[in-house]
Formats: sequence, structure tokens, C-alpha cells
Amino acid sequence: MVWIRIFRTRREAELAQEALKEGGFKTTISEDKLFGIPIQKFGVPARFRLMIERQDLEKAAEFLAKKLKKR
Repeated sequence: MVWIRIFRTRREAELAQEALKEGGFKTTISEDKLFGIPIQKFGVPARFRLMIERQDLEKAAEFLAKKLKKR
């Protein structure tokens, strides 16, 4: 899997994940940690990575571009 974008909050990442799920894409969210501890405990802003299968990356980008264009 590769990351498609980094978000500041889990909720933002989940909203993007829901949009991609509508397009049939399988994604996961990972939180940046240091030694298993969330990085915000060390004074670093939280980061949540939206991950997608490498072979779906280009199709997902096209799907999101069309979705944004409709807005």
C-alpha cells in the first residue's frame, strides 16, 4: 500500500476514506507514531495517512478529480 495523502485529524482521513469507498477502493488509515506512541505526545502535530493499493492509485486520483469537478 502507498499513502495518497496525510491528514491532520483522523476524522478528515475517514471522510476521504468514505469518498474512496464509494468508488469501490480499499483503503486503510495509519497514524504516525514513534516507538508505538502517537507523535502528538512528543509535541508534534498528529498525522494520519490514507493508504491505498498501489495499483489503484491512478484510478483513485481520477475518481476524486471527477468528484471534485462535480462540486
